[in-house]
Amino acid sequence: MTAYILRRALYSIPIIIGVNISVFFLFFFINTPDNMARLHLGNRRVSMQAIESWKRERSLHLPTMYNSGFKKISEITADKLQKNKLQLNNLLAGRYQVRIDSVQNLKLVKKRRVSIAVSEGFSLALPVEFRNAEYSLEKTLEPIIFDFEIDKSSTKEGRATLILDFYSEQVAIDHRLSLYFKDDIPFLSRFTETIFFQRSMKLLFFQFGTSDRGKDIMDEIARRIGPSLVITVPSFIMGLLLNVFVAMLLAFFRGTYFDTWGVVFAVVTMSISSIIYVIFGQFVFSKILRLFPFSGFAFGLDSFRFALLPIVISVIAGFGGSVRFYRTIFLEEMNKDYVRTARAKGLPNRVVLFVHVLKNAMIPILTNVVAALPFLFAASLVLESFFSIPGMGAYLIEAIQQQD
Repeated sequence: MTAYILRRALYSIPIIIGVNISVFFLFFFINTPDNMARLHLGNRRVSMQAIESWKRERSLHLPTMYNSGFKKISEITADKLQKNKLQLNNLLAGRYQVRIDSVQNLKLVKKRRVSIAVSEGFSLALPVEFRNAEYSLEKTLEPIIFDFEIDKSSTKEGRATLILDFYSEQVAIDHRLSLYFKDDIPFLSRFTETIFFQRSMKLLFFQFGTSDRGKDIMDEIARRIGPSLVITVPSFIMGLLLNVFVAMLLAFFRGTYFDTWGVVFAVVTMSISSIIYVIFGQFVFSKILRLFPFSGFAFGLDSFRFALLPIVISVIAGFGGSVRFYRTIFLEEMNKDYVRTARAKGLPNRVVLFVHVLKNAMIPILTNVVAALPFLFAASLVLESFFSIPGMGAYLIEAIQQQD
């Protein structure tokens, strides 16, 4: 049994890593850091400086998966340009990267163009997409990204002056231009100085950092884990013991009226939505009978008054499906050879059921228990929302709503 539990625990490691990578992909590829910044800053037309400042505070300005060594040395928006031209002075010879983003999502743009030139005494090594130091992009507002290199073409001392000239046909667009310089960084930093490492890999070592709202996540978890455990742990233990015991009784009295009506009751309870139990419980026991608080939570000994009704609702909501499943397991075990051998030796049915059958049925029961843990957490989302309990479920819902 110990080896089985250990093996099942080891199986969870690649699953957790896979879920971690999947969530990272959803947050940072489908939904970009720029969109997160606009959402939290509360304005879709917020300035690029505010977006970059918000991203830098949360390490979201870093490369996503791999840091090639490009470091931002300049950023400017269209309102700071003079006749759509940008002049950058005192640049060292080396490799650079330019990124030009279009802020507005306008479909009337037919063509965009960027040209590049360098001061006398220096030369440019441009990508093949450039023709005569000019690069055009048609019918799309995708960012323009290209690398180039500034070389010295003479022995003259000094630094280069770079001139960028870009415009769009048909409609004026709000541009943001970012210039990066290629810097040599240690090999490990190419992977650690990334959003993936800072925001995703550290989670595997329980380093949660701060939320997008600037709050320490571990402090929030420490504050909210208590109310969640007060509900989930008792409901989990009580539900497991009750369901296994009732399933054993139904298996022991199989074929009788007790077994038949027990199965009917289980089917009825599993056919009703858990939200119905919540609404009914709040209306009858909180509003009419006033036996329990309608919502809220209190720490200390008073937590029992607030948690009892959610615990009972959670146990009842998971009763039907679990009882039917465990009953099937017990009936299957009772038809095996070792049970017939035990009965042939004269052992009473209760000893066979509660000793031999129960022991052999624990493996599928434990498997079902482990598989039910995520659903137990999902149930806490509903309970904490309806009962206004400041637990992990409410924290998760807040994070989803704010894309945090």
